[in-house]
Amino acid sequence: MSEKSKTDIPLVKVLEAIQPSNSGKGEPVLTYTALGRLIKEYETTHRARERKFWESESGTLNESYNARELAFEYFLHTAKKLIDADDTTRDIWADRYTQASIELYGEPDKEEVTNLITEEYQALLDLRGNEDISQTHLSILLEAYGPMLATRADSQVDIIDSLHEREAIHEYGKAILAKYKPIFDLVEESGKTEFSAKELHTLFEKALDWLKKNDDPDWKDWSIGEAKGNFIFVKADNMTINIPPHREAASAQEARGVLAHELLVHALRGKNGYKTGDKELATGVAGYLSAEEGLGILSEEAINGELPEKAYDRYVDIALALGSVDGVQKTRQEVFEISFARQIVRGQKNGTLRDTDISVLERKVWGHVDRIYRGSPGDNTNAKQGIFTKDIAYYVGYKLMAQYITEQMTLGKSASEIFEYLSQAKIDPTNKEHVARLNSAKS
Repeated sequence: MSEKSKTDIPLVKVLEAIQPSNSGKGEPVLTYTALGRLIKEYETTHRARERKFWESESGTLNESYNARELAFEYFLHTAKKLIDADDTTRDIWADRYTQASIELYGEPDKEEVTNLITEEYQALLDLRGNEDISQTHLSILLEAYGPMLATRADSQVDIIDSLHEREAIHEYGKAILAKYKPIFDLVEESGKTEFSAKELHTLFEKALDWLKKNDDPDWKDWSIGEAKGNFIFVKADNMTINIPPHREAASAQEARGVLAHELLVHALRGKNGYKTGDKELATGVAGYLSAEEGLGILSEEAINGELPEKAYDRYVDIALALGSVDGVQKTRQEVFEISFARQIVRGQKNGTLRDTDISVLERKVWGHVDRIYRGSPGDNTNAKQGIFTKDIAYYVGYKLMAQYITEQMTLGKSASEIFEYLSQAKIDPTNKEHVARLNSAKS
């Protein structure tokens, strides 16, 4: 086969390659149907991908982007080696896979995780003996967190900073509503308290229709599609918002949250990025991910008034899987038991858990846990697992963007000005090279 030209070099689709075909089902071993096929596909363009990196100007974002594509390719090879490994090489490839993930996406901060777990542990202690709370599930959490308990004195400065950030996020939400309130009104006008996957699909189509007529004609290039798995995601390269047909139902609050996160962050920044003429500003400049996902989480809080639990859960559970605090890696089954117990106790405490929800909750938690063990067998053995750390971006990025927005308001920028600026492209606004690239594309 002849080598493709540089313009035909396909992007390395990590998430597609390591998506388990049986995610969310709780089966003992995760299986992969796309990984081997995509590795073979990328091998045909490896030389061109490698040459593109060597031809990049040293020290530029372009060099970083091309280096990352090669790193993604290596990462997929480690996943394949791990899945195919026998008992003699399993631990070696598990370590290599996890380390490659950490180099690409980072890892949870031990002190931050310890503080978060300590706060949760202290709140859980107050629920002992509460007849409305499953003491069995409460014990699972207390026994998991107890050995990691840290004594922590809250800093008054931290408390003040947190208050300022919450105020800034509230103002940011008002700016979003000032421009896009009719989209969120669609949720209330439906009269529904819960949205099935099909109903979410319809909701997004109505929102997209409104945007086409009232916001920007360029929305005509975007569409709502379907995808495997359990989570909604945006693909800016083909301008689609993808909703899995078997996704669990979403509450009205969750529906507002995904509109804010997927449509008014991921899709909006992608659409506007294409206007610059620089495709990477639409699909994501190298190093943009934490800011992008963090802004999505922050926007959910700005609209709904509270931080989405998934940001906390993903950060803490990745740390538990890695053994970030106690140095003991946990199996997929162990993380499931902790995460499931957390959801049970949380639902009982909030009064939102129904007996009929249990099977749905199990699938949801398995889907969450399987994201952490993607690219790994995920079996319940004594062998090491490969841990996929990408999802720490939600919490890390949330902290980053909350600080950025607060600082910008302190400097005199209005929430509307900040929203418009952040909606221009898929960049990290705290990265000077990203900002320079956006400014260059606009000039």
